[in-house]
Amino acid sequence: MKTIIRAGFALGAGKPLRKVYVGLQDSKIDVVSHDELTGYEDAELDIGGWDRIVSPGFITIHTYLSLYPFRFRIFTGRENANQLLSTFSSNDAYYFSLLGAYHLLKQGVTTVGFSGNHLDIVARAVSEVGLRPIIIVPVGCSNSPSDWEKEFRTLFNRWSHKGANNVILKVCDQSLLRDAVELAKENEIVVLVDNKVYLTEDIDYDQIIGLGGGSRLDLEVIRKKGFKLSFTPSYEVSKFPLSEYKPSVSLDLVPSFDIRHELAYTSTRLLLTAEDAFHSMTDWGYSQLKMNSGVLNTGYTADLAIFQYSEPPAFPLDNVSPYETLIYSSYSLETVIVNGEPVLDGGLPLNVGLKDVEEGIRRLEEIDRKTGERTRSLEKG
Repeated sequence: MKTIIRAGFALGAGKPLRKVYVGLQDSKIDVVSHDELTGYEDAELDIGGWDRIVSPGFITIHTYLSLYPFRFRIFTGRENANQLLSTFSSNDAYYFSLLGAYHLLKQGVTTVGFSGNHLDIVARAVSEVGLRPIIIVPVGCSNSPSDWEKEFRTLFNRWSHKGANNVILKVCDQSLLRDAVELAKENEIVVLVDNKVYLTEDIDYDQIIGLGGGSRLDLEVIRKKGFKLSFTPSYEVSKFPLSEYKPSVSLDLVPSFDIRHELAYTSTRLLLTAEDAFHSMTDWGYSQLKMNSGVLNTGYTADLAIFQYSEPPAFPLDNVSPYETLIYSSYSLETVIVNGEPVLDGGLPLNVGLKDVEEGIRRLEEIDRKTGERTRSLEKG
């Protein structure tokens, strides 16, 4: 399948490029050029325009996707996340995760990492929307399976293979860190480390991502050992820029659930420059997982987002500040391509629709009913 994209600006190619043509061949970026493309006369898709920005699709390293509909009440302490998860059926988890993936798709996210319960079901929901799932098996966390190693091996055999980071680990218990690292070594995968777990210099493995930013107590170890960071900007407290760590972004369960909103926060708080904020949600994130994506260049996987800037509030397409334009003014997402295939076009998801949303809403109302009955029962007791 061949696709032509025209854009007034292309980001992710090393430096911003003006008025470019991008040619996709099947799942890969085939050519990026200022000249009209030859050999694409038979292209099946011809999209974009000079009032567009084309960017690599975004990545969030860690979320709690199945809790997406409940993020406001969890953030404000009105509901307990673990109690909510205990009430979910597998179908509930599927539809709530589908709604969360739908939300992320409409922001330009193409790859999403997630932890929690019903991980296989959540991965199927993410795939149904058209995004790339990264399954994160919790180790020693409040929502960990009783036999986390067995859970990992089952999911790894189903969704991944040695050296690929489609199924990874997240450690929340200091005493289990070394066991998790050994399992990760065996399968050549990444380990996420909760910000309450301290990394030490004697850890002999480099595929480690510390969750959190300037608030971590082991930043010097992370810098010396070449470990990585993935932070949630609006949760972050930092007195210094984080650019030298090349952090990725983890949406966790922030109320906005908006990756550009989070990156705007990093820029206004001077945690990252606008350009570094862009890298944080594209190539820095993908490189942490050793994925051949997040860069707008020949040979990379065609995970792309195309934004239109023809009228307010998505205005102007600022020639002097393209990174700021993308971060602060990307209100009109036109097309999302994952692995060379469009999954959103004309601003509308192609794989899911209103019936899926309505079923998610129905299940949310059912959970609310159950929660209300449980609360009334406790009050009577």
